[in-house]
Amino acid sequence: MSKQIQFRRGTATEHATFTGANGEITVDTTNKTLRVHDGTTTGGTILAKQSDIPDIANADYVVESQSPTADNNYTWYRKYKSGWVEQGGDNMVQTITLPVEMADNKYHIQITGTCMSAANNVYVFGWRDVTTTGFISQGNVLNSSGGSAVANTAEKFWRVCGFAKS
Repeated sequence: MSKQIQFRRGTATEHATFTGANGEITVDTTNKTLRVHDGTTTGGTILAKQSDIPDIANADYVVESQSPTADNNYTWYRKYKSGWVEQGGDNMVQTITLPVEMADNKYHIQITGTCMSAANNVYVFGWRDVTTTGFISQGNVLNSSGGSAVANTAEKFWRVCGFAKS
């Protein structure tokens, strides 16, 4: 004959004032869950039921990334399962080369930096269609290939986001 094991059990109200022994498992008969005790936490730690765990099958998450280093000209990126990519960097030169090629001509770009001519900060942002020749001001333009951005700044911090080319 098989052996039967029965854990200590109680309602949620009873668990609210109960501190189980370290490593003890109890059954919450109100919520139909298990609780794991550590000898100090009143009520223990409630374990989730499978029905309480959200479905993450369609969740978007990072599948590829790069941290900024001298070898990659201080650029970074995060590419997600959906194809969405966020990328950016700190660039001291006139041409910014995107580490990840964009899927099409429409993506968001933000460039901040110190303008060489006026010695003040330039903030350029907005949706960019790279088939348009001018960007916003200060000579900030993107080439039609979608691979580079050119800005009239001495130092710039830039960020591009949109869908990556597959």
